[in-house]
Parts: sequence; structure tokens; C-alpha cells
Amino acid sequence: QRRQIVIVTHNPNLAVVCDADQIIYAHLDKKEGNTVTYTCGSIEHPVINRKIMDVLEGTRPAFENRGSKYQMT
Repeated sequence: QRRQIVIVTHNPNLAVVCDADQIIYAHLDKKEGNTVTYTCGSIEHPVINRKIMDVLEGTRPAFENRGSKYQMT
């Protein structure tokens, strides 16, 4: 009845299409001695939403394509 799936990918499309409950965005800053920072949250979280769109192929149109799949009446 309970399950957890962890996927590690460089492809933000996969996280969006799979409707991930939580996304962890990792950033490597080479200028600061290879410092790694993490930002996490849901797709709906404004910061995560922006990170997804920044690296998502097709940017905003690709993100909106996901929304068009759920036709609410």
C-alpha cells in the first residue's frame, strides 16, 4: 500500500511528466570551489517551478503542455 520511487536524472521533463511530489534541484558552483547547493519542493512551489522552466526543453510552453493534459471542466 505504500511505495516510494527515487529517480535521479538530468532531464527535468521526466520529473514534470511523472508529476513528482518532490523535486530536488542541485546546482554546482565551480567558481566557489565546486560548492553544491540544493533546492527542493513541489512542482507548484514558485522557486522550483522557476528552476524547472529554466532548464526544461521548450521552457514555458513545455511546462504549459503538461497542464493542458489535465482538462478541468
